Amino acid sequence: MGAQDPLNHVRRLHRRTRPVQVKDNRDAPTIVPSTTKEKLILTPLDSYRRDVFASYPSGGGDMSKESIDEYIGIYRKEELCLKITPDVDHPAVSVVFPMSMQDPDLFKCLLMGAQSLYDWRRDPFHVNRSHDMLKLQNEAILAVRKRLSAPEAHLDDGILVAITHLMVADSCRRDLLSLKAHLRGVRQIISLRGGLGNSPAHLAVTAIVNMIEFYIALGQYLEISPDDPASISTRQIEFIHHPFPPDICRDIAKLPVGLAEAALTGHLSVQCIKLLAEAASWAPLVNGATTSPEQATNARDRYCRLFAEPRECSRNAVMLLLDLRRSGLPPGLEHVICLGLAIAVRHVSGENRTNIFDTASLAALAKVIKTIDNPSVADSEVIIWMSLLVTWRTQSAKPIPRANELLDYVLESFPASRTWKRVSMICRKFWWFERFQSDWERCWRRAITRQQQRSVSESSLRGVRCREAFLASSLPSSASVRTHSNIGEVE
Repeated sequence: MGAQDPLNHVRRLHRRTRPVQVKDNRDAPTIVPSTTKEKLILTPLDSYRRDVFASYPSGGGDMSKESIDEYIGIYRKEELCLKITPDVDHPAVSVVFPMSMQDPDLFKCLLMGAQSLYDWRRDPFHVNRSHDMLKLQNEAILAVRKRLSAPEAHLDDGILVAITHLMVADSCRRDLLSLKAHLRGVRQIISLRGGLGNSPAHLAVTAIVNMIEFYIALGQYLEISPDDPASISTRQIEFIHHPFPPDICRDIAKLPVGLAEAALTGHLSVQCIKLLAEAASWAPLVNGATTSPEQATNARDRYCRLFAEPRECSRNAVMLLLDLRRSGLPPGLEHVICLGLAIAVRHVSGENRTNIFDTASLAALAKVIKTIDNPSVADSEVIIWMSLLVTWRTQSAKPIPRANELLDYVLESFPASRTWKRVSMICRKFWWFERFQSDWERCWRRAITRQQQRSVSESSLRGVRCREAFLASSLPSSASVRTHSNIGEVE
């Protein structure tokens, strides 16, 4: 059989067809393959149904199958980073899901996470759990406890996967106390193991844990939730001046020209420079590039890295923002970089709906940019690049007024941003992806169009006001009219 024959075979087996009645044969199947071709997207769940779902746990049921179907559908549509949507090769589907389906304990935790997500999407503000959900929760927690009681339990990858499912359920229920407790447990297990490796399972777990920490830290930074140093610890901020030590010089050498110039000004902390150096290690993967011949042969490694490393970058960026605030440092270029990276890496898109984090993050970024007085040339170029990147990134689904206002302000305040030739030259000094060039240009031209329309409307408004003022001045006043009338009466 050819390379696509197995997929086509599974597709034919699971194609949705019309029920056709078969006469005079009660034992015959009620559904037969239809001759009409119908488009059916193949999902991993379709592939596993014949084998795994043949022995589906009795506690499952049709509703749980529906929630798992939707769970997979959500991850299939999720972007890893910057428009990269691997579909069924998403690590949550290709790595975490098979592990959970093949292990009874993990399956109970998967079912709880999937059902919580299913309920949350239909009623985001309903936190009371039904009897069925409480039963699922008890079974999942008992399964985790059983695994934890085993010898050398900290070396069991299944425990980490199971707890990540529980954290998904905690997030859906807005149970912050339980979420932080599970997060502490995961951190302790990872610490006992001496850290995680680069296997697909470890990268997938790392990505999910990073996203949980990202949202906890972001909620504290945006003051949506109270500051909690116990969950997100404080680190010391360090600034250095020339001459830079060798390790910092090596980190700066990894950066694009524009960011290297900003780092050399001394306006960025050591932590921010190292954060940018980490981003430089995975940024080439966005264009499909790899760092070694071995990785080039395995697309799954690329997807797993793009699932884990950008999320770690955004998590570290928000944690650095918290450190800057706790240190009492005023807003500056470092805030722009960290907020911009967090928004661009993990933000709203056509597949992810907008929430309070998105609106508040954009407002915080715009506020920081407006507070920077007399930025240097290097700082101005960072602001122009980051504003265009964030505005483009946040408008995949539909235009967002706050993002438009951000780019409009940059166009008004920075003359270098008013021609595409100059803007493209600036952006090429940073991380530049050719496949996004036309999208970025369209985003910039829409901002220019808005600026021109505002200029025309403001000119028209000024003209109307001038005409009204002229007419008002040319008309005789009521006092002069009364004076003339009185003179006529005397005569």
